[in-house]
Amino acid sequence: MLKNLKKSNFAAFFALVCTLLLVSFISAGVGIKWDRESALINEGEKTCLTYSVYNPWPEETYVTIESSEELDDILISQEAETKLIPANTASSQAIPIQFCFKTPQVYERDCWVGNLICEQKCEEEQKIYGGEVLVKSVASPNQIGGVGGSATTMSVSAPLNIKVRCNAHSRNFTLIYAILAVASAAAIGIMLYNKYKTPKLQRDKEKLKRLKERIKKERNK
Repeated sequence: MLKNLKKSNFAAFFALVCTLLLVSFISAGVGIKWDRESALINEGEKTCLTYSVYNPWPEETYVTIESSEELDDILISQEAETKLIPANTASSQAIPIQFCFKTPQVYERDCWVGNLICEQKCEEEQKIYGGEVLVKSVASPNQIGGVGGSATTMSVSAPLNIKVRCNAHSRNFTLIYAILAVASAAAIGIMLYNKYKTPKLQRDKEKLKRLKERIKKERNK
């Protein structure tokens, strides 16, 4: 009987420890709400998406948003707000957090000089990248270490498919026109400089000398 009592006490103690650990784990949790699972964006343009975060547990936490590894190569220059999600924030009171990013050049272009004077025909299939956005608990802006409001780092995710739009365009010769205009202006400037760099008095003497030579030739005819 004593042996059974010890087993019973051990089981109760084990259940209590598990309950405490579970409460601690849950108290750091947040939830995420979203209204889209895909986004159609242009190459190289900045795009911002908004997700709503709530926290039904009795402990506040700071959170931010980042992409999963599958999207790291396509979502460059990521920017995300860090916001405090107060304790007992219901789903209906979810706080919006903005997540912004850019995409690199993903479609083939035909360029004459480096990345200049390019043509894009958009003959490839549309590129689609799948992954997730992660809402993660982070340290308070005023806190040197640890996670704001909780010692447990938590994250929740939402699916996100990125569809990159290809914008077809012909070559833009504006740069060539600008270079030709600058070269022409420089040539004209050099000609004017060479013409007027001689002092006016000396130019007048040279003109007079040429005039005298012309008159002399007329008389000798």
